[in-house]
Formats: sequence, C-alpha cells, structure tokens
Amino acid sequence: MESLKVLLVANRGEIACRLIKSAQKLGIKTIAIYSESDGASQHVLLADKACLLAGEARSAYIDGDQIIKLALENGAQGVIPGYGFLSENADFCRSANAAGVVFVGPSPEAIEAFGLKHTARDLAVKAGVPVVPGSKGLLETEDAAVEQTESIGYPVMLKATAGGGGMGLMVCNTEDDLRKNFQTVKSRGGALFKNSGVFLERYYAVSHHIEVQIFGNGLGKAISVGERECSIQRRHQKVVEECPSPFVTQMYPGLRKTLTECAVRLAESINYASAGTIEYLVDHETGEFFFLEMNTRLQVEHGITELCYNIDLVELMLRQADAQLSGYGGLPNSELGSLQKRLLEPKGHAIEVRVYAENPVRNYAPSPGLLQEVKWHELPGTRIDTWIRAGQSITPEYDPLLAKVMQHAGTREEAIAGMDTVLSNSTICGPPVNLDFLLSIIRSPDFRSGFTSTKFLTTHVYAPAAIDVISGGSYTLVQDFPGRPTVGRGFGHCGPMDPIAFQSANILVGNKVGTEGLEITLRGPELLFLSGAVVALCGPQVSATLDGKEIPLWQRLEIFAGQKLAIGAIETGCRAYLAVYGGFPNVSTWCGSKATCPMVQVGGYQGRALRPGDLLHIVSESKLPKSPTTAIQPVPEKARPRYSHQWIIQAMPGPYETGYISKKDIDMLYSHSWKISHNAARGGIRLIGPRPEYARSHGGDGGAHPSNVIEYGYPIGGLNWTGDEPVIFPVDCPDFGGFICSLTVVTSDWWKVGQIRMGDEIRFCRTSLERALRCARMNSAFLENMSQYAKSGSWGDAPGFDNSDPISEAYVIGADVIKVLEETATRPRVTYRAGGDSFLLVDYGFGKADLNMKCRATALKRALEARGGLCSTKTKGGAILNMVGCGNSLCIYYESLRLSRDDLMTGLLEIEDALGSMAEAKLPNRTFKLPAVFKHKKLEDAIQRYMVNQRPSASYLPDPLKFVAENNGMTVDELKQLFLTVETVVIGVGFFLALPQTLPSDPRHRISCPKMNPSRTFTPEGTFSWGGTAIAIYATDSPGGYMPTGMTIPGVDIFGHKAGFTSDRPWLFEDMDVITFYEITTEEYDAKMLQFKAGTYQFEYTESFFDVGAHNKLLADTKEEVKLLNAKRADAQSHMMVLEKELLAQWDQEKQAGAVSLDSVKSLLEDPNVIAIESPMQANVWKVIAEEGQLLQADQKITILEAMKMEIDVAVPERLIGATLDRILIKPGDTVESGQAVAIARLSGKD
Repeated sequence: MESLKVLLVANRGEIACRLIKSAQKLGIKTIAIYSESDGASQHVLLADKACLLAGEARSAYIDGDQIIKLALENGAQGVIPGYGFLSENADFCRSANAAGVVFVGPSPEAIEAFGLKHTARDLAVKAGVPVVPGSKGLLETEDAAVEQTESIGYPVMLKATAGGGGMGLMVCNTEDDLRKNFQTVKSRGGALFKNSGVFLERYYAVSHHIEVQIFGNGLGKAISVGERECSIQRRHQKVVEECPSPFVTQMYPGLRKTLTECAVRLAESINYASAGTIEYLVDHETGEFFFLEMNTRLQVEHGITELCYNIDLVELMLRQADAQLSGYGGLPNSELGSLQKRLLEPKGHAIEVRVYAENPVRNYAPSPGLLQEVKWHELPGTRIDTWIRAGQSITPEYDPLLAKVMQHAGTREEAIAGMDTVLSNSTICGPPVNLDFLLSIIRSPDFRSGFTSTKFLTTHVYAPAAIDVISGGSYTLVQDFPGRPTVGRGFGHCGPMDPIAFQSANILVGNKVGTEGLEITLRGPELLFLSGAVVALCGPQVSATLDGKEIPLWQRLEIFAGQKLAIGAIETGCRAYLAVYGGFPNVSTWCGSKATCPMVQVGGYQGRALRPGDLLHIVSESKLPKSPTTAIQPVPEKARPRYSHQWIIQAMPGPYETGYISKKDIDMLYSHSWKISHNAARGGIRLIGPRPEYARSHGGDGGAHPSNVIEYGYPIGGLNWTGDEPVIFPVDCPDFGGFICSLTVVTSDWWKVGQIRMGDEIRFCRTSLERALRCARMNSAFLENMSQYAKSGSWGDAPGFDNSDPISEAYVIGADVIKVLEETATRPRVTYRAGGDSFLLVDYGFGKADLNMKCRATALKRALEARGGLCSTKTKGGAILNMVGCGNSLCIYYESLRLSRDDLMTGLLEIEDALGSMAEAKLPNRTFKLPAVFKHKKLEDAIQRYMVNQRPSASYLPDPLKFVAENNGMTVDELKQLFLTVETVVIGVGFFLALPQTLPSDPRHRISCPKMNPSRTFTPEGTFSWGGTAIAIYATDSPGGYMPTGMTIPGVDIFGHKAGFTSDRPWLFEDMDVITFYEITTEEYDAKMLQFKAGTYQFEYTESFFDVGAHNKLLADTKEEVKLLNAKRADAQSHMMVLEKELLAQWDQEKQAGAVSLDSVKSLLEDPNVIAIESPMQANVWKVIAEEGQLLQADQKITILEAMKMEIDVAVPERLIGATLDRILIKPGDTVESGQAVAIARLSGKD
C-alpha cells in the first residue's frame, strides 16, 4: 500500500473482525473502537490497537466527530465502517475526507444520491434500469396516495424514502389499508430516519429479492461480480443468501447478463466508487425485474460472492482508498477491465446463513444474554465470519447478528449438504439463537428445490423440540447430579438441594439419575412444550396442571406438542424437581457439569434462574421411549419422603466443637427448636434462635470474635457461626472461611436441608458415624427400589423411604476430634477433626497463622494426589472427591460409602510419618505483581449500599481503609506503604470463585482487623481486603466480611480464554504463590480492567520458590520486633473494640427506636378507610420505592423485598388505586413477617 498505512475500523462485531483481517493481510495497521459493553469483543483483540469510545453504548458507534478525532489522534489515514452505523452517512463521509482521513467507501454525493429511495428511482430511470411501477415522487397526503394507486393497482407497498433494514415498509391490499397505514409509515420514517417522506410501489406477492455486487473506481468505470439470491427474509431482513441465485440459474439463466449490465450502467452513470449493491425485485412468474434500491456500502452477505468469484472485496475497497489517497483518483480502468473478464461466471455455489441471537418461536425476538459455549464445525469450503466466543455477553444495544456461516461447493446440492453438516454439528449455548431454525430451512423441501421466494418464511413450518419458558417461577434452576463435587476452589458444589427427589424424577422418566433437570423453589414455572416429551415431577405436594387439568406428582407423564405445564406454589417443603427425558441439550457443560451455581453465575442456563423467553431444547419426539403398555401409577404416598414444617435433622459434632463452644452451647444446640430465617438460599440457611456464649473470649489470629478461626475448608452441611448467628451450609456454600462450624449435617439428611424454608422449625439430632452411614445406605436402597418400580410399573411390597424420626444419641466429650498427634522435633501438632460422615479436617498447629503449617498441609495434599486412584480426577474415580487446602489445614471431602474413615485415617497417618521435617523445604511458586488503587467509586458505592441496607454506623464506616490503619496504630499513608511493600503468600484458593486468601510472609506486616458485622451482601470484583491477619482478593461480585481496602485485577476467567487461564483451569493463583502490589491511578486501573475483560491484559509474574528455611530465619530474627509491634497494635485494637461495642449498642437502640409502634398501627387500622398493604412472605426489606403522601397508581411498587436470593415486589392492590399512601412502616434492612403491614393507605377522599 502506497499511502494507507493505518486504518480505523468504525464498527463492531463480525464485520469489524472481517475488515481487520483484510487490512492486516495488506500490511495495514488497524485501530479498533469499542464501547464499554464491547470490551471483550473479538475485534478489540484482533486489532493492533483499540480505543474506548466515550458516551452511551447505543450511540457510541455513530458519534462521527469522536471517531474522526480518534483516527487523527492515532495517525490513521483511513476509516472504514463496512455496513451499518456510519457506512451510509454522507455527513460523516464528508467530514472524514475533509479532515484528511479517507472514507473507505463511495463519495458523499453517491451516498446522498441513493440514500433516498425516490431519488434513487429517478436515477435508475435515467440509466435505463426498470423500476417497480410506483408513485412519481413523494406523496404528501393520503388522497394523493390513493390517486396514484388507481393507476398502479393493489396490492402496493408504502415505503419510507429514507428507510433501510426492512424498517418503514407496509403492505396495503385495499384503500382502507392505504389510508390507515399512510400516517404510520410517515411518522415512522420521521422517527427512525429523520425523514418523513413516503412513496409507494406495486407489491409483488410472490417475488425474488436478487442483488448484483458492483465495484467502481470513481473515474467512470464499474464492474459487476455476479448476483445473489436474498429472498428468504424475516421482518424484511435477510436470513439465508445464495450465490448464484438458484432462480436465475434454474429458471432464467440469461437473466444474469441483463441484471449485471443494468447494474454496471447505473453505477457508471454517477461515477460510483468502491463496493456497492444494486437490489432488484424479480417477479417469480414472469422473470420481470425492477430496481429496488442501491446500497452504497459493503453488504452483510458479500462473503458468498467472494467464495464464488475468488475475490476479496474489502481488499479491493482498501486498494481503491489507497489510490484516492495517493492522488490517482481510483484504481486504473484497465485493472477493473481485466478483473471483469474473470468475474463473468461463478465458480460453484455458496450459501450463507445468518446466525442471530433471537428466538424464532417468539417472532424472532432478540435474545441478549451470556454465551456459555460456542463451537463451530467446519468442512472444506466452510467460512465463518463471527465475533463471538464463550463468555461473551450479547447486549440489547446492538444488532443480534452473531455470525455468518458460509459453505462453498461445486454444486448447490453439495453446498446444501455441507451446510447441513456444519449447522447440525455446531453448538451455541446461552440465550436462544436461530441455529436450529436455519437448519430447518436448509432441510426444507422448498429450499432444496430452489423455491426461495420472499414468501418463503410465511409458509415454512418450524416446530422445534423445545420448551418455551412462559414464566420462570420464583427461582427455577437447571441442576444435575452430583454437580461439581471435584472442582472446588469456590465454584460451588452445585447439584440439587434435595438429591432424593431429583434422582427419583430422573428414574421415573428413564434418564440416568444425574441427567440435568429443573429445580423449582417455592413457586414453579409455566412451560409451553413445543414438541412431545416425557416428564416427571417429584418433591413435596404442589399444584401442577397440564392445559388446566391437575396432574399427579411422582409419576411418569407424557406431554404432547402445544401443551402447557403450569406448576404452582409449594405449600410444605421448599423445592420440587421436574425431569424431562433426555435433559436439555442446549444447556452447556462447564467443568464436567450442567448444574447452575447462581452465587457465582456459572453453569446451567446462563448461570441464572429461568426467565420468560428462555428456550430449553429437548430431545426430538422420535427419540422418546415408547409408551408403556400398562398405565403406570404414581409412587404411593406412603413410600415417598415426608415433607413438613417441623424437621428433625441428624448431625455429627465438628469440626470445631470441643474447646470452641461451651457444654451449655452444645446442649442448647440440640434442645432448641430453631426457626428458619428469610435468608435461606442455596448458599446458606440462616437460623433464628439463642446466641451461644462460646468457650473462648477471642478468635486469636482468626479475628476478634470467638467464632473466628484461621481460615479452613468448610464442610457441606456445616452449622457455621457467623458472629453470633448460625447458618447451615448447603451445596452452594463457600468452600472455606474463618468462622467455626460446630456440627455438620450428615449426607443422608442433606435432602431435608434442601426442603426447609423460611418460617419452618428444625431440631438437630446428634447421631453417630455408624448410623449416618446406615441412613445413607437406606437412601440408596430407596432409589434402587424406585428403579425397579419404573421398570415394572408397580411398587409392590418394596419398603418406602425411611421417614422415621431419629432419636438423639448421647453426648460424647471430644467426639469431633478423631485423633491428635502431638508436636515432635520433626512434626507439628496434628488434629484430625470430623465434619459429618463425609468430611475430615487435618488441622496443623495451635490455631496461629503460620506458613510452616501451610507448607505441610500443601505437602499432604500433593502426597494424596500422588496416590493414584485415591483422589477423583477426570480419568480416575477415586473416593476422595475434593480437597480444600487453606491456612493451616486440609479439608478432605470423601465418599464414605466407598472409603471408610478408618481406612482414610490409616492412609493419612502413613503419609504424615513419611513427610518428616520440612524445616528446609523449598516449594515452587510464582511471584505476582498486581496494580492497586486504594479509592474507587465502585468501592464507595458498595460501602454506601452496606450503610443503607445493612448497618448505618460502625467503627469501620464509612472508611474501612482508615479503620484498618487506626485499628493497628497506623496512618492511612503508612498502611498504603505496607500494602506496597508486603509479600503475601497464597494460603488458599476458593471461598467464592477462586478467591486467593493470602498471609504476609513477613510477620511484621501481619496487622490484624476484625471482619464486618454483619458481613456484606455485596463486594465488587477486584476488591482486595483485610480480615484477621490475611488479605483476600475478590474475583467476582460476591458477599464478604473482610474490610475492603482497595481494588486490583481479579484472577479468574470463567471460560479460560485470557492469558494465564485455560478452560480446565479458569483460576490464576495457586497455593504458595506470592502476591505484591504497586499503585496506579484510578484512570490507569479502569483501563487495565478493560484490558482484562478484553483478554489483552498480561499478568506480571516470575517463577520462584518459597524457602521454608529462610522464612523461619526471618521469624527468628524479627521475633522481638514483632512483639513490640503487636503490643502497640493491641492497644489500638482495644480502643477500636470499645468504640465498636458503643456503636453496635447505639445501632441496636436506633433500630428499636425506629421501629413502628404496633399500638399506633393498630389504632390507625381501626379506621375503616385506612387499609394495610401487607408483605406476602417473611423477607428482608431491600428497597422502599414509594413515598408518603403519594397517590397510588396501578402496578406501582411500594417496596422490594428480598428472600432466598429472590426479589419480591410489593405492589399496590387493585382496591387501593387512587388512595393516598399515608404511612410507610418499614425501612431498608428490616425483616418483615408474612402478612405484616409494610405501609398504610387512606382511601381517596376519606379523611
């Protein structure tokens, strides 16, 4: 290239990627532009440089002034929009050229000449190109339109003259239609295109949309590059295109010459420059053709022309622009003349289909969302122009085009067969896409025969094997069994909360027990089955209807296409499970499972609960099992699990009972009936009851509160004391933390944990390991009986589920401690702690933060991993499912029915003996250098949210960074300097989404601070924080208790695309890695976060090792200095503890003082004109929307409640529309009971 060296690509998506590739092939450096929502888009990665656009996402790509400014600032000589956005904006073209940046495309005069359809018609007439019979010029009135139509005849099409993309068009079959639609088209043209001009043309009901590709040099020479068939359209937008046109080839082969000659004549008549397309309407019956419009840009479907004519149209455009820049005016006439000679006939046949993020069963509604899997199948002759990959979110701001899939072959039949293979073997999981719809077109007899008129889709029948989600219910998740027990690292165990009902449903329909199904919480979804299916609904009693008729639970059912399944509210229990034969093929597998972990938004259907408009694919009817010859009866009620509001749950002591809670606490735990709070979800179920007194007064190195310990791996089912409030840990709990678990629910009763709901009461029943294992075997026997019933259709005399109430076993002192190895010269103290029947915690040392203990726990983990089949991997089904190394300990999760605790202990003791002394060990690791900011708006917003919704005043509010400094007798600047000099060692990777937990290697840097009380419900991704003596980095938006002190780059990439990550290892940090920080500005940080999201950020690290001997020398050398520092810090901490107690007491008083008097409310409600607006359920108040004194409107929200991670709107009842909101009785953070008044309204006109 002579003059065009740097090119700004003024577009996004697949066309931006396409343009960049051709430019780079010519040696041109490329500059991409992108909006913030496009930060992770492929075109940002492909370009040599990328520039962030300021402004709103919707308007950023059409901000011509900003784009020209960026082009000039970055030394671009040219700008290329491709198609869409500014590609046909004459003002932008003119401004760019005037600024010295060549517009890669036609002249502004050409754009203007063909930009208005009525002037384009005039140009076509002058060039001798036939036009569709229509009005002469623009129509000003309805009467004028009616008058013009009299000579043309109905039907006609009204067109907005500035319209495009299928918008601004309306077919009129009668005069009434014409009069009714005239003003609509006129106003739509004004609104959409800033031009209300309207004209009309004769409408041909059965026709073809055929276009000719042209290219001109601006010097009077133009050439044609064949024709394309673009007749298959939805909403006047193309879906499938072909080159050459099968209509021309099969019916009127001589038409190609005529069409192309007319196109060239029209282009040359205005000295057209660059690529363009002449579009024709061709009558199916006669082959007559008429000029429709000229697109003065590159077409979406240009790729199939390139395949059939072996030409790069973008390269030609760039060479034309270079010739203009170089002063030649354009490419030589002789070059175009030579080119035309070889472009007269196509070589073979090419088909293109447009893959959109849209839902064909909902009238092609756009479907934004997260792409969880993208897999393309390619053959010889396949070309896929795309911009997507797994992990990208499709936003609603832009066109939903995801890809153009093209297939080229020697014949049309071969191209069709190839396209069929490509589409049927390609996968896109996430929001609804039209991949299956496109395949149905390719396979249709009409398409294969070449009958592809503009009416094609009006008669095409698309009946997918799918479920259309009409309503998602309260909280409906895709789960499979057992979820992801082997992944760990804070990605969630996942799987069904009630594995008994889930597996039973799968057995009844004939699935494998682990096949993905729907977990329904509290209230079920409404599902429209678009094809036949076999289903089963299991769990507690719930109203369920099929086309309005009640259906039984715990039974195999057949559903026919078009039937609607509506699942109502669950009255007793919490969750029901719907199994569908064959599962859901369009739900992707992530780390070996399709289960959803909504806490970290991975797996399942876009990592979230189902919503209206979602589409679940199911197996086709041809693959369904045959109907049984005899009717299958429901599983007898007496054989099913029993659901209740009062539950007895079996638990075992540990891992932290003895020495952590008192005997009085233990007795209270097992004797008290605990009430379930509104905070009862998959990540934790909070209990309401008495506070423990604890056996300790302080948490030591774990924190100030006696519930604190050094972080360790949490057992599922553990009763976790977060401060003074107990929480049961279900399957999506964090996998480590720093609060004690004093007992653990045994695995046989996990199903009960999944069925308890807010307002229920539970009692814990102390049980032994032997009984826990016996109950687990009984559960397995029940499922085996279910399998036999599914085969035979009769339950017979097989025993049902064991619903007997267990009897609590006697208290045994120290039952949570399995064994203790006392400290020796070569080994630290080792305590083996029980965590129910499936978890065992190996705890080193005496509860002090010590990297020597971490090194030993890491060595133990590696030794267990080396023992072949003992540990589960992708290829070995070992009985140890997962291990969580954190702090001084290693938590082992094992299958207790396959590996006995005694055998596990034997192996652990053997390894411990073999480890010997590690005083001089060197463990390989990496040292990372991370950027840091100490102030950021996201942090400030999170603290403000905490103060509004959770606690308004505390010793650490409103500035946690200042608090951490003062809590350790430091200034803020001194604390910042500590952060910038500290080397902190990763002692655990997990909690939520691979959060790295770290401990400063230098004991002088081990300042201490308590955790927030209560802990936060929200922490922004990238936050680094301090808690106890440790630092943590939050990899995603998540709950948290550590004091937020700044922000850095998170170390997780869910889909493993970014540098340093893989799909098998989507986390960055590993145990024993070292993290250091350096300070940057907020602007620099925001830029680096954008780079991280785009995948261009490179983590800085060096290979290193942790030297235990050197570390121990540092401990010895600084021992006295550390004592002095800790004494000084202890004084500061004592002062802050006093302040915190005062503020906590003050907060309690404020809550009591701010509470609305029940007597005053009762008094007000005695007035018959005063009506209470009540809470529909026990919940937490999240937001108060309405204001006192307002006149209440229909559908107005009074407040938004939060319960079980669900938002519940409290809206104005119909009878109170027009009433005055007299009083609001609640505030954010309050807890309300079901039926409790949240506001009082006074009926209109009633004083």
